[in-house]
Amino acid sequence: MTKTTRRRAFLRLAAALGGAIATSGRSVTADEQKRPPQGIDRGKWESLRGIPYEKGLFDQPGVCRLPGPQAKRNWPDRNKYKDAEQIPGMCQLCSTVCGIIGHVKDGRLLKIEGNPKDPNSRGKLCARGHAGLNHLYHPERLLYPLRRVGQRGEGKWKRISWDEALTEIANRLKAVRESGHPEEFAFHQGRQRSKDAIKRFLDAFGTSTQLSHRALCSGNRRAANLTALWESDWDLNDVENSKYILNFGSNAFEAHQGHVPFAQRIQNGRFENGAKLVTFDVRLSNTAGRSDEWFAPYPGTDGAVALAMGHTILTEGLHNADFINTWTNVSVEELTAHMQQYTPEWAETVSGIRATDIRRIAREFAAAAPACTTMCNRGSSAHLNGYYNDRAIGLLNALVGSVGKKGGWCWSPWSGVDPDFKPPKGPPSAKTWSVLEDPPEYPLANVWRRMRVGEIIYLYLLQERAKLQMYMTYNLDSPLTWPEESLTQQVMCDEDKIGFHVCINCFYNETAHYADIVLPWTTYLERWDLDARGAYNLRPYVGIRTPMVEPLGESRDIRDFFPELARRIGGGMEKAYEYGSTEDYMQQWAADVPASPETGKQGLERLLDEGVYENTDREPFYEPYLQELTADELASANIDEKTGVVTKDGIGIGRKLNDAYVRGFKTPSRRFEIRSLFVNRIGQNQDCSELIAKSGAKASNRPASHAGNDLNVSELPTWFQPEELTSLRTDELVMTSFKWNVHNHGRTMNLKWLAEIVHSNPAWMNPATAAALGVKDADWIEITSFQSQHLVRTAPHLKHDGEVDADTGRIIVSRMRVPIVTMEGLHPKVIAMSNSCGHTEYTNVAQAKAGRAEGAKTDGMDINGYRDPDWERNMWWEDTTGNDPQQWQTNTGNGWNQNRLMPIAPDAITGQQSFHDTIVRIRRLG
Repeated sequence: MTKTTRRRAFLRLAAALGGAIATSGRSVTADEQKRPPQGIDRGKWESLRGIPYEKGLFDQPGVCRLPGPQAKRNWPDRNKYKDAEQIPGMCQLCSTVCGIIGHVKDGRLLKIEGNPKDPNSRGKLCARGHAGLNHLYHPERLLYPLRRVGQRGEGKWKRISWDEALTEIANRLKAVRESGHPEEFAFHQGRQRSKDAIKRFLDAFGTSTQLSHRALCSGNRRAANLTALWESDWDLNDVENSKYILNFGSNAFEAHQGHVPFAQRIQNGRFENGAKLVTFDVRLSNTAGRSDEWFAPYPGTDGAVALAMGHTILTEGLHNADFINTWTNVSVEELTAHMQQYTPEWAETVSGIRATDIRRIAREFAAAAPACTTMCNRGSSAHLNGYYNDRAIGLLNALVGSVGKKGGWCWSPWSGVDPDFKPPKGPPSAKTWSVLEDPPEYPLANVWRRMRVGEIIYLYLLQERAKLQMYMTYNLDSPLTWPEESLTQQVMCDEDKIGFHVCINCFYNETAHYADIVLPWTTYLERWDLDARGAYNLRPYVGIRTPMVEPLGESRDIRDFFPELARRIGGGMEKAYEYGSTEDYMQQWAADVPASPETGKQGLERLLDEGVYENTDREPFYEPYLQELTADELASANIDEKTGVVTKDGIGIGRKLNDAYVRGFKTPSRRFEIRSLFVNRIGQNQDCSELIAKSGAKASNRPASHAGNDLNVSELPTWFQPEELTSLRTDELVMTSFKWNVHNHGRTMNLKWLAEIVHSNPAWMNPATAAALGVKDADWIEITSFQSQHLVRTAPHLKHDGEVDADTGRIIVSRMRVPIVTMEGLHPKVIAMSNSCGHTEYTNVAQAKAGRAEGAKTDGMDINGYRDPDWERNMWWEDTTGNDPQQWQTNTGNGWNQNRLMPIAPDAITGQQSFHDTIVRIRRLG
């Protein structure tokens, strides 16, 4: 190549890159950059050069200022993070609350990473955590208060000031308070991590009507744990030190409440400690697919399989007789007799899992003891028999003596912030009652923890069992995530049922659509909290959530405006907020955090520096039942010679063990309770005061309002099969739901980085099932769902009108038309759809709309200051066919809201929503 040829080639390269590259001491001029290289078609050249992105007043995350080659002159920007301040915080895009570090420069958050000092997440962060930038700087984020001007649900709004908003809200709340019915003000939370702030406000107001989504999440699992332990509702399986992990229905690698901390410890246990992971799940989840073995039981039969394993362990002498006889409240003989009926052959008939596999897995599990543990989640618990499923699963740990052992089935009494650090004292707890917060039909919903039964709220309002003068929602999207979508929407529109609705949210979501006033909430990157999750190190810790940047627009946190609202309501509410500013409050809360040996910083200053504090001098919570009672504790104590239970002032504190006095389990028997007299008696509304006192734990009798709502809850682990699951027709399947690793129910589809990965949710079907129904990949089907026949018979209080199916006489919940995807990794009697999809509001990104239609709702937003041309130009998954089965392209659109098909179906014992028992009929379209 000659010198001239080389120069021409270099000039072409320089022009293609669009940069002023020095050549032979001379820069390429701007005019040369615009000219195409010799011999290149000018039209093609111009089309390839790209058009610079238009933008608002601020740069958006992940948007290059210039597209194509021109951006690569300094891309990624070598100085982007130079001199950036690193500010610790805690994520809140799911319930795991991982520690994070924000890189802030010139008042802008540039990047989010994991905080390596966080003892739970250990510096790891999932895709959701990184997408926090989309959350903070979303172009359609709500930044100003709104007031409804049309009919509720019509979507007509005007922007108002905070003063106008707080004045109207305060006047209405004051009227509720003065009406003598403070319980008719309900605060309904979705995911919330500011418990102290919410409790302070509601107690100051005088209402106990605090509603939640717990029953839609984990009520059965928590109640099963509380039945055996009393002091904790959450098992923290010590998988990192385990040799055998037996998983029933938990998708820990994608959707567990302890996601990142738990998943990494499972993998450490497997690859560093040689643990085996065996999963039972109707669907080949990412966890099942990465297990050593996967079994697909018939839906809801997890408990039957677990009982059959227990039968094997007992009849083959693989049990730990010493642990059972010493530390449980049944004998080996009693347990063997009870378990005799649950043979592996019986379990095979109901679950489809071979008896030989059940026996083999049981033997392997017992051989690994005590370094073995079960784990479970909604796959086993979100059923009408879910409470019994999870009791049966937990029983296996007691049989082999792995309870509380290193590598075994562990727990912690600390479900959140280290109790050594207490927030400033608040007002006395409110003492009101509402059927919405404490429905009398569900005996275990509230006797240990206030788990509540969220899915019945709108039904009970429809039935006029309660009414609300004021309804305040907070980080909630019930029209999308609650069962029976149409019923929820109907009630939320009805001003006779819900007098006035105030929605607190960062975005205009489906809940905001049915509100009267919408208040723009700060993101978790702009507000204060002290927070923590169940500690997988088995010792408590405390972390901080702090404003990394100033709140955008006029967004405000409840810690900021609740005090002002209380002052406007008056009547003594203002006295709850005499602590000073929010930062003063945090200073008091964190005051006892000790000084760092490295920096000397202590209290809030240390948390702001490190993001988290864990007292590593505290021993992990292994075998707490062996902790000896002190001389002070034993002074004036009484010992029951028959049971060995030690009480002091009538309250249980421990038990006698040979010649020693130890803490034991915080249950009435001070043992791990395989047999629970409490659940049986409380189910029948009997007085359990003596049992509660012996436990020394927090529990209560059912109130007088529960009279007449008796339920026989079995003392021992057992199992039954809901009747509709015993006789499926040839065109019927059992629907199950699941969650993707990049989404969190209804709160992340608005984030473009996540929505691009998963935005659509066709129904999954086994190929053999599809062939039998005459459908194939990408075919569209009509799904028809029905109310639970089991509940129609056993729970008449849930009855509500609907279309009656002509063929079966069952009440139809809904119909939905969706395409299918076939895959082997699914039980043949199951059809699966993910949640999180199908938004009708919650930004155009969540609705898979590229750009904003003329006349679209933009009230409360700053669409000029915050604009994202990347979303406007590059949303390749927009569906322009309107879900037309004849034209729809695979993997396009915003998907379908699966919860529309789900009937209201609470488990009779705890009230957990039975998401995985929905019977649906399948009909091929076209």
